[in-house]
Amino acid sequence: MLRSKPDQMCGITGYVGDRPGVRTVIDMLRRLEYRGYDSAGVAVATRGDEASGLAGGGDIEIVKAAGKLAVLEGELHDYWDKYGAAIGHTRWATHGGPTTPNAHPHYSNDGRIALIHNGIIENFQELRGELQAGGFRFTSETDTEVMVHLVERAYRQNGDMEQAIRDALTHVTGAYSIVVVSAHEPDTLYAAKTASPLIVGLGDGENFLASDIPAVLPYTRRVVVLEDGDFVTVTKTGMCLTTLAGQPVTREPFTVTWDEQTAEKGGFPHFMLKEIYEQPRAIADTLRGRISPEETVILPELEAFSQKQLGAFTRVQIVACGTAYHAGMVAKRFWEHLLRRPVDVSVASEFRYGDPLVGPDTLCLVVSQSGETADTLAALREARRLGATIVSVVNVVGSSIARESDAVVYTQAGPEICVASTKAYVTQVVALYMIGLHLAFVEERLSQDALKVYVRDLTALPDAVESVLGGALLVEDLASRLAERTTFFYLGRGYDYAVSLEAALKLKEISYLHAEAYAAGEMKHGPLALVEPGVVVICFATEPRLFDKMLSNIKEVSARGGTVVAIVPEGETRADAAADEILRIPAVRTEFSPVVSVVPLQLLAYLIARARGCEIDQPRNLAKSVTVE
Repeated sequence: MLRSKPDQMCGITGYVGDRPGVRTVIDMLRRLEYRGYDSAGVAVATRGDEASGLAGGGDIEIVKAAGKLAVLEGELHDYWDKYGAAIGHTRWATHGGPTTPNAHPHYSNDGRIALIHNGIIENFQELRGELQAGGFRFTSETDTEVMVHLVERAYRQNGDMEQAIRDALTHVTGAYSIVVVSAHEPDTLYAAKTASPLIVGLGDGENFLASDIPAVLPYTRRVVVLEDGDFVTVTKTGMCLTTLAGQPVTREPFTVTWDEQTAEKGGFPHFMLKEIYEQPRAIADTLRGRISPEETVILPELEAFSQKQLGAFTRVQIVACGTAYHAGMVAKRFWEHLLRRPVDVSVASEFRYGDPLVGPDTLCLVVSQSGETADTLAALREARRLGATIVSVVNVVGSSIARESDAVVYTQAGPEICVASTKAYVTQVVALYMIGLHLAFVEERLSQDALKVYVRDLTALPDAVESVLGGALLVEDLASRLAERTTFFYLGRGYDYAVSLEAALKLKEISYLHAEAYAAGEMKHGPLALVEPGVVVICFATEPRLFDKMLSNIKEVSARGGTVVAIVPEGETRADAAADEILRIPAVRTEFSPVVSVVPLQLLAYLIARARGCEIDQPRNLAKSVTVE
């Protein structure tokens, strides 16, 4: 069964009760390691004695470290058996590299409040400047640290921890799930949520907080899933749930019946399906903080380049491998239309052996999910040797490609566990759209009014993808009829050709079936000879100006007995009579259709592979990060 869940990035855990707090939150974090992370930390509110002179009679102790949990555990020493309310965090770096200072928890200047956070604070630069002007010291590069200082500032004013957190959050724009522990109230955890997931686990004389259900399963199966706008106070005797404004909220707990392995996947049978359903949130997170209130594109990552420098690039070279190469194919067509200059896309493994025409006049775009792809890294180094300026699009902060680039535009896909990329691909495409729009605007090739129209269409993409996922049962029905077929062709023109490459790759990767993608006009130059009854031909037809040409290709295939599956926009009926099957997608701007049209084909590949009994998340002979040439 297909089902939708929100995306999940960093790991959050919290505990209040009579167990050793540090040991408990570390155990909970271990159950979230599947999500990927690059640093970790814990904080515990220890009880002191009244002679300490501290309100609450205790203090906050924090230990954190870059690297895996094993590194953090090596630093804990005497902290393992500390009692008191505790919080733990595994961080996937977004703002600032994977270093110990950037690891969570972050703490107040007086050392009495600690906070962990998942999400993105869009206005953190403005808040940071305001807090620094007020005398607050920062020890990290993160957006999160502003939140704990906002809480401290509010607490100084009102002396009420709960109200201080509520007041602090009124200044924040963005997405967050936060958990706060304080020496002022050492037996209480506070948490609030917008967008990023958070749950409360209800125990007997103890209670838990976590970003995902697997963390609490060894301790309880009674769970309350928080919703956007919730604020919760958790003690060992219970929880109090309200809105951020303080209005009471009633939400019934449910009993988790999944086993722990299924729970890691959010109830989905495979990580791939979970990650397909995370795409609306991943796209929204990649856009977050990069779209201004005036509906322009903001890319502070490119501020180091002046308008004159950007205009001096007469060539654009994109290098990437696999799925990232297909994202580059989409960008080529989009950029050439906007910038009116040549854009070349090269497979990274071929680039440095082909005597590339690259020099100081070249902007080289390097695209990689992991930032460690060996062929792509080698291509980057060759382009740099030839004098090109390097801008990378990667998902992993502090990766080799990121470190060796002149500028980095990070996608915000979060960890992607399945080898076959889905949400990393769509966020790469969205990031490349934004870079192209930014360059076109600063070069005055795009007016502000025209840019606004693009931006509105861009910000509509998460809802469009959500709509596709809402029709997943239709794809499931189609997959059941196609699962026994053995030969697939994918055809498209323009943007649709780029998408056909990615869709065919998805089927190959996880179902081990023969699948080939062609520019539709090339079918009659040879491949049409392979079409016969039983062959499935998936035809993308989302570009209005090319639709009649694509319809002719559909008829050519149909006349030779091939089974035609057409992907068309809603409202388009001209292919209905010629195609055997129709998948309709929301009608979006033509240039942005690749983000939407790929989604039903990701689902189709997944469902065919599942029906055939294939290993989906770790397909044979493949690895997530290809670190050898």
